Amino acid sequence: MLTYPRAALASMAAAVLGLYMTRVEPRRLRVIRLRLAVPDLPPAFDGYRIVHVADLHLGVALNDARLPALVETVNAQHADLIAITGDFVTGQTAHLGDNCRPLAALHAPDGVWGCLGNHDYYVGPRLVREVVENARIRLLINAHQVLQRGPDRLVIAGVDDMLRGRPDLGAALAGAPDAPAILLAHEPDYARVAAADRRVTLMLAGHTHGGQVRLPGLGALLLPPLGHLYSAGMYQLGSLALYVTQGAGTGRFVIRLNCRPEIAVITLRRAPEPAR
Repeated sequence: MLTYPRAALASMAAAVLGLYMTRVEPRRLRVIRLRLAVPDLPPAFDGYRIVHVADLHLGVALNDARLPALVETVNAQHADLIAITGDFVTGQTAHLGDNCRPLAALHAPDGVWGCLGNHDYYVGPRLVREVVENARIRLLINAHQVLQRGPDRLVIAGVDDMLRGRPDLGAALAGAPDAPAILLAHEPDYARVAAADRRVTLMLAGHTHGGQVRLPGLGALLLPPLGHLYSAGMYQLGSLALYVTQGAGTGRFVIRLNCRPEIAVITLRRAPEPAR
């Protein structure tokens, strides 16, 4: 019977774990499905489906290679609207247009909307905005759009990046009708601001990647600035629901453990009226 020294076994286990963290889990995209009860949701928007994507980080080789399959998965959800909450790109500008071009294949009846993240600012917000909008994604930077179903309305709004831009929720909702608002913001800690405005029913954010490495009992090992309060998943802040996605890609360090890349499909439902 063959036996192996403990050090050799430990070395083999570390090698297998390293391969899994760098080659396997970063490719294992999962689809999260959520239902959200929204007070005063107009009847025409009962069952409205949003696909939430964030942190594509195009410019990282693995993320570029996986983008066509990601687009196919998003489209297969048959959402009413697609929301991308920032960090479209990372690092370099040489092939920015080519990297972003597959995004033009995304489609939803009410369009594809987004906001900028801090990495988009590092690359250059004007350049990123140009290539993203060339891919038929409409950016909401301290602005909103009204979605109409007959007499019923829903508001989709977005704010600028907190770390590098000038987010202004007041400007984003200026002139918006009295209807539930869905807010796109890159950094999740902005929820403390959004929660103060009762018009905002749901905020979608990214930025944290869920930490990329999460250990049982400890959670995320490393989180970015303005991503420490809400690292991943669904939170409730008073009347505001916040969903923080773990992101579809990775940063330059291609590593994930117990923190798979994801997209979220969020279905809005009318909340029951309180008993009289």
